[in-house]
Amino acid sequence: MNQPSTAVVEAPPALDSAALLATAREAAATQMAAEVATFIAVADWADAHTDGTIGDHIGPLGLWHEDPHAVPGGDRYLELGGPGAPLVSEFCLHEISAALGRSVASGRPLVGDAIELRHRLPRLYARVLAGADPTTQNRALPVWRARKIAALTRSLTAEGADFVDRNLAPVAHRATMPAVERLVAEAVARFDPENAELDRADADASRYFTIETTPVDAASPWTGVVPVHGTLDLADALDLDNAVQRVAADLAAAGCDADLDVRRSMAVGELARRQTALDLHGADPVSDGSSDANPADSTRAAARQVVLYVHLSDAAITAHRSGDGPEIDAATGATGIDLARLENPRSLMTADQVRDWCRARDTTVIVKPVIDLAEHVAVDAYEVPDRIAERVRLDRPTCAFPYCGRPARGLDLDHIEPYRSNAAPGAGQTSTANLAPLCRGHHRVKTHPSPTGSSPPRHSGDPDPPGWDPPDRRWRYHRDPLGTYLWTSPHGLKYAVDPTGTTPLD
Repeated sequence: MNQPSTAVVEAPPALDSAALLATAREAAATQMAAEVATFIAVADWADAHTDGTIGDHIGPLGLWHEDPHAVPGGDRYLELGGPGAPLVSEFCLHEISAALGRSVASGRPLVGDAIELRHRLPRLYARVLAGADPTTQNRALPVWRARKIAALTRSLTAEGADFVDRNLAPVAHRATMPAVERLVAEAVARFDPENAELDRADADASRYFTIETTPVDAASPWTGVVPVHGTLDLADALDLDNAVQRVAADLAAAGCDADLDVRRSMAVGELARRQTALDLHGADPVSDGSSDANPADSTRAAARQVVLYVHLSDAAITAHRSGDGPEIDAATGATGIDLARLENPRSLMTADQVRDWCRARDTTVIVKPVIDLAEHVAVDAYEVPDRIAERVRLDRPTCAFPYCGRPARGLDLDHIEPYRSNAAPGAGQTSTANLAPLCRGHHRVKTHPSPTGSSPPRHSGDPDPPGWDPPDRRWRYHRDPLGTYLWTSPHGLKYAVDPTGTTPLD
């Protein structure tokens, strides 16, 4: 009888722990130097796109400078740093953001932090530069920490920023963020006492209540669970907690066997459905003539309508269950979870969740016919009809600009090839093939030229400045037959935008 053969597996060679640590530290040093080089390049780019005007306003990031002679919709200068920092061209943000693989929403604060550090926090900026040299990196200020500090000092006066810069620079590489925040608060109290007093008086303005539309688990968006957070007035918070606690107890008494945390989350939804509007007007109740009319109900407005664009496959709609067993997918015959796609917010839901929503009281369901997105629809008019707009937004559910992911609903619909009012009849310039959803800011950079280098933005009636070349100094794009948008920046960088995202082509 033959004995089964056994394979001999050799043990892997022993790893040198010291060598691994050395490799990791070397890689970290290289990464730090690269981050510093990028940050310097961003600061240089910003300095190359200023007109020499110095900002003097203390306020939120991105206030723009009023210029009565600027072309409407054209380039303008933004205050991205605090008082004393130069203003920066808005259009330059789009190109540097795309070059770094960022959205403008991400690139704007990066440029603002670079401006803030270079021009208002020079000592801290010098500590950042030390990260480019491996011999001084142990005392260098990492870029990420420097940016956190810049975000805090942007609202300080020039004197306050200098106070923080002088006191923080020697220890910035090891200072904790709470210590930095205390130093910034001291600078406000010392150099801007009026605003400090206003901050104390206006503390209530910091209250907020946010319901996120991004699922808690991005890897499993079909769970349908989203985070809620906020800060409330203490009395309001106690009242809300009491109401949630009472409704959670009511749910338990009604037979809900979920644990307390789940019942509390359900209670918030119950409160929202019960209190769709409040009688804050003191109006007289309008009776319908019945003896049991409820005065509170008579002044309550209808709940605000929330529109969800839900896409369900035929398989999800026709799915059935085999007795009490799991759901059977009609398309495959296999068990599983059928999913529905939501446009607003962009997420996934299970078909069962959609069915539960549709069965809820006071829910209105509107069923729209299936649209053939391959069908070409065109009209001889500048205005975009609803039937074309719907097709364009379904075909491209987000902004078509590189690295932008804003939902298409509510965005501008841009004519890829500019509309010509004198075109021959039948040209059909407003069509599903010649429209793309763009954010208003991205629509503007596509429509208006950008200045060359540090040249100022174009003013109406001004002669063409040197280096001004309107056909080449704007963002340009076209759409290929497969539906990919091919963009070229004012400096010739190229990007491809398709349903999977953005790909740099250089």
